[in-house]
Amino acid sequence: MVLIAAWSNHSVAQGYPELLSRMTGTWEVQQRMWPGPKKDPVTLPAAIAQRRLIRDMYLEEVMQPVDDRPGQPGSFNRHALLNYNPVTSRYEYTSLDTRGPQLMVERSLPIASGASASDLKLQGGSFLAPEWGSAKNVRFKYRLTIGVIRENQQTVRLFLTPETVLPKTEFLAFEYVYTKSP
Repeated sequence: MVLIAAWSNHSVAQGYPELLSRMTGTWEVQQRMWPGPKKDPVTLPAAIAQRRLIRDMYLEEVMQPVDDRPGQPGSFNRHALLNYNPVTSRYEYTSLDTRGPQLMVERSLPIASGASASDLKLQGGSFLAPEWGSAKNVRFKYRLTIGVIRENQQTVRLFLTPETVLPKTEFLAFEYVYTKSP
């Protein structure tokens, strides 16, 4: 019961639902993917993201291509959740995408009370890619940044670092540029 009271009081005091509520709505998403360090980006199909606040506690996002007819190339579904955990003072993010169906989980460092708005930096763990170029079963570390919303636009970036093949250099792997629909 004490935990529930702390959760409720902290969420109101910190105003974190305001941040999450600004992310709600329908967003057009331009996606790019980099297949490796120093590689040219590949433009992925345009997508639509529906973001909604669940009970003023966490943000739910469902993304799919603009043209989501069965059999279309690039068809996918992506689900993500973002919350602020007042017990640990951290943002937590999780996503699952049919293009690479492994649960991705990231957490921020503790956020200081009254911290100014800046990109959220979240650290993930690692995952195994069954195939990466000619290599098989490649392990990657990953991290995510969630940009501040400016002029109805927000950028989310996923960075990967290969752990089992060379070069073991971090690179920008995915970039999602969200533009809020009127």
